[in-house]
Amino acid sequence: MHDKVMRAPLFWSVVGRLPLYLISVSMVVFTASRGLSYFSAGLLLSGYSLGGAVLAPFVARAVDKYGQPPVLLITGAVYPLALIGFVLADPEAVALQLACVVVAGAAMPPISGCIRSLWSAPGNTERVGLSLEAVLGEVFVIGGPLLFSLVLIWGSAGAALVVGAVLTSAGAIGFAMTRASRDRRVDTGTGKRDPLGALRSAALVRLLVLLLVAGLATGAYSIAVPAFVESHGSAGDIGLVFGVWGVGGILGGLWYGSRTFRQPAETVFAWGLLALSAASALVLVAWDNWSMSAALVVLGLLQAPVTALSYELISRTARAGYVTEAYTWAITVSVGGTAIGSQLGGLVLGAYGTWAPFLGAVVSMLLVATLAFGARRLFAEPAEPAKPTEATEPTEAATSPA
Repeated sequence: MHDKVMRAPLFWSVVGRLPLYLISVSMVVFTASRGLSYFSAGLLLSGYSLGGAVLAPFVARAVDKYGQPPVLLITGAVYPLALIGFVLADPEAVALQLACVVVAGAAMPPISGCIRSLWSAPGNTERVGLSLEAVLGEVFVIGGPLLFSLVLIWGSAGAALVVGAVLTSAGAIGFAMTRASRDRRVDTGTGKRDPLGALRSAALVRLLVLLLVAGLATGAYSIAVPAFVESHGSAGDIGLVFGVWGVGGILGGLWYGSRTFRQPAETVFAWGLLALSAASALVLVAWDNWSMSAALVVLGLLQAPVTALSYELISRTARAGYVTEAYTWAITVSVGGTAIGSQLGGLVLGAYGTWAPFLGAVVSMLLVATLAFGARRLFAEPAEPAKPTEATEPTEAATSPA
């Protein structure tokens, strides 16, 4: 498989993932527009997130066992139906709405894990592809809310939900029909699968712990940055400041993808996390929205390369036959860490002000950097291959990035 073959999957992955943040924003606005409380909106959004966080790794395990097309086609059909059912449900039927969003979260097509596993396959330019993934992550953060605003010009929040569901479905189905996805070989024999799956790799588990702790800082920022911006200006400035952060991430990802480092990936990863800790300290000492924007640009410039490096290490530490599941576990723990960080950040913000969650972010990043330096030797070794009795995927043996 060559990079030229990846053009079609890349296109459909962008189509399918662009609505990621549109869906969450639309769900909250749509629920409030129906006269329900923000408590109900939070409950529904939590159900949607929880459905994905709990079941996504098992959906990804099905991808590794049965191949990408069957799972993408099934989830590409169930996902929009569940969200459309949520839009059409009676506003008073909260239980029915909750069931619909939980099913939708669980059936979200595993496009991110699928394309990252393809980039990790031998024959592809893995480092460039995973750097591009880090850049696209920033694009989705900016593009999703912009797409939501665009749909609202002609329609409602409910219409935005339907548009997002249809785009996600189209992306999943289009991805499943590409040559790269169809040619991704799996052994569908009757060999017994390991119940622990990707989590049998000690190095991957250590990396997931790092991502969980790093997610605490992300969650703290998601609460504290809007509060800081509003207290030093107006709520209308929040989107602009977050957009600047995203632009910094895009530039950082593009820079990293064009560079070659002599040091091993695990060493660059550890030093990158230490640099992120320093950038977090810049956020802590910001005194107005201009200085906050400057600090977030620096944070974004460093964040995207570190994210790309984490993708490389996931590829290396994932066991053969469990690559998609490994990437999905990374998403799950990152989301979980962000959720915990948001809750803790909100608690200390209310009691002490914005400096408290910002300080917590600095401490979290210093802890992550320390753990990363201590785990360099573990990350340097490829994962133990799957046992011969397991269903493995020959084209996704764990690789050691240059």
